[in-house]
Amino acid sequence: REAAMQALVALGDDALPMLMQVAGNPYKPDTLRHQAWQVIGRIGTLQALTLLASNLMTSWGEPRRWILRILLKLSDEQGLRRSADIDIALDGLGRQSVETLLNQELQFIGQLYSGLIDCGADKAPGDTFDWLRRALQDMQTDAMERMLMLMRFLYPSSTIQAAELSLEGSASSRARGLEILDNTLDIPAKRAILTLFEQSSMTATLTALTPLVTYKPMPPPERLRQLLTVRHFLSDWGLACCFHVARTERWSISADHVMASLRHPVGFVREAVLSYLDMASPRALESLLPLMAKDPNPLVADQVQKMMEKRLITT
Repeated sequence: REAAMQALVALGDDALPMLMQVAGNPYKPDTLRHQAWQVIGRIGTLQALTLLASNLMTSWGEPRRWILRILLKLSDEQGLRRSADIDIALDGLGRQSVETLLNQELQFIGQLYSGLIDCGADKAPGDTFDWLRRALQDMQTDAMERMLMLMRFLYPSSTIQAAELSLEGSASSRARGLEILDNTLDIPAKRAILTLFEQSSMTATLTALTPLVTYKPMPPPERLRQLLTVRHFLSDWGLACCFHVARTERWSISADHVMASLRHPVGFVREAVLSYLDMASPRALESLLPLMAKDPNPLVADQVQKMMEKRLITT
């Protein structure tokens, strides 16, 4: 594999279209996609670096994390190892774009906190809700990590890394981390970012996020459907949990969300949707099962086969 990567690097810009076919395809394995992005970074031409920077604006979740790490590694290189074109690519990205990405992460965290409040243990007890709450908390942690990486494009990387290290420590250490951020940040979202990293209550954080996202209390079923409207931003497991909750609670989900999630590239999401349909719409499920009999994921294919045998359906 290393020899193949070196050969692609040697091709330079000519390899970029082939690499993008893999890197940008969500149906390819994550490991393969990640390595495709890494090769693009190793090619290191202005065209390759500009490609990375432009895809940062449209990527989400793990792909955004991959691209951030690659760009930051290239930006932090010293001496002769540092690409002459990395600054040009990052200048093309621009400060305003980085601030837009930070605001996007904050808006997403607002959606997560709204879900955690409206589907809290006092309002929505049960194991499947516990799964969903843990998934929402994990997504929040990931979003905060991406925010710290984004800040390194606006401010000295060592300063933000020092703040991040302090924020992971004791209460006094966290206070130092917050002080570093307070003295460093000069962007409109500064107050919201500081409140978030203070680990204040979710209510206080949502209040600080009001300029970006407005919290409106919703009953748990309505909040779940609201989360599904931002399903493209949810983690794979978080999306699957939404369907597991809907199945156990016997809540309705729109046909558009169901059909879109049946085409999800991750097998366990499709499994969750099929299990939901088994409860919510057996007739619709019967018409869909023959179409999914040859699902590329063996676990999903096995689930479909068992459902078809139970209903005496033949392909």
